[in-house]
Amino acid sequence: MKLNNYKYLLGLDSEFRLNNIFIICSYLLSIFPILTFGIRTIIIIVWIFFGTLSLLKNKSFQINQDKYSKPIIIFLVISFMLLIFSLLYSKDVSEGSKRLIGMLPFAILPIIFYLNKRAFTKKRIDWIINFFCCSVIIFVLYQMLLLLFNFDIITNDLSISEIKRNNLHHLSSISQDQIQQIKIRRLRNFILKLVDSHPTYQGLWISFVVFWLISKFKSDWRQLKYKIPAILVVGMLIFWMFVISARMPILASIVAIILTWILFKGVSIRTFSSIILFSIITLFSLYTFIKPINTKVSEIVDNVFTLPTKGNDIYNFNSTNVRSGIYYCDGILVKENWLFGTGIGDMQAELSACYDEKIGAKVYKWQSYNSHNQYLFFLIGSGVLTLFSFCSFLFYSFKKLIAVRNSALFYGFMVISIVMLTENIISRSDGVLFFGLYVSLILLSSKKTK
Repeated sequence: MKLNNYKYLLGLDSEFRLNNIFIICSYLLSIFPILTFGIRTIIIIVWIFFGTLSLLKNKSFQINQDKYSKPIIIFLVISFMLLIFSLLYSKDVSEGSKRLIGMLPFAILPIIFYLNKRAFTKKRIDWIINFFCCSVIIFVLYQMLLLLFNFDIITNDLSISEIKRNNLHHLSSISQDQIQQIKIRRLRNFILKLVDSHPTYQGLWISFVVFWLISKFKSDWRQLKYKIPAILVVGMLIFWMFVISARMPILASIVAIILTWILFKGVSIRTFSSIILFSIITLFSLYTFIKPINTKVSEIVDNVFTLPTKGNDIYNFNSTNVRSGIYYCDGILVKENWLFGTGIGDMQAELSACYDEKIGAKVYKWQSYNSHNQYLFFLIGSGVLTLFSFCSFLFYSFKKLIAVRNSALFYGFMVISIVMLTENIISRSDGVLFFGLYVSLILLSSKKTK
């Protein structure tokens, strides 16, 4: 195949142009799951440079903004600007500046993508999504392969250090649920060391890829040679979500599927009742037959209203009571700083001080625990106006997706919005790049025409 044919296939211009370089950088940006943090930074800088040059050359910033995208851009920018403004009353300006630099893709990616909207045809947008999906599939295959070569991570008995670390006694007196829970934690730690990517963010990516593949499977892929690999890949990705115990993305996916079905398919009362019944049966089956989920639910029920203890019993903690302590301190800081917030630079220091003074458990000294809620992050960081602006941004994003009838993007954005109840998505590179790229796709989307 000639070079021009490859260019046509990828939606590039046949002649060498500045626009081509920007599009290629956009494709590279979309495969961030398989890129190291250093390479991501370089690509983002190069992408911003060529995106700005493309704007200046083509003057595409003069495009008429549609009525849905304009408020999305406005409230997105306001949210970020209010965080910057909070530096004025932050004591630790250096810490706040570092945090804002890390969050920069949250705002800069959607703005540059949308101002270059004329450059992104439907084919190019599809290629951005396809490249992202392929990178996630490669990322999962890589982890599964290395896990096969290190299968003793799952099969080995608990070590003495693991027993002590979890404040347990002799191995014979430990229940199977406790052993299962520790092995899940061991597996998650292995994955974090291997790829430095948290299972929750992998679950976010996988959830969207699965829905995208299924939608393609239903609409475009009519030949058997495409269907069989697609089914195998979807099965592999769903299996991996359960292996890494990406619980919140799994729960968010179920809720998002129901809402997407209701809004985009239109259902009768009978169908709606069937969906609810099916969801209840599915959740009950997951609880009954998937041991990690059963263990986690039991842990939540037993510890949701307790806090980690202080004193000599330093190992009396689990993910549930540690998170309960986080939300306890979140509530204290919200009550004291709801109007203007603590300032983006002082938020983590205020949280750490609360963990130390109000709870006292040593587990909070081993690492920094953020607010674990994106909405509370905005409220604690710079006050109620920032939270209102961010929620308005979400509202208009959903409004546009419903208007343009894009069920795939609606589903994914619903999953993101639900997971943000328990995670600070835009505080990590994996999350903020996915969020920025996703918002860009929302801004680039338009109503389908015949």
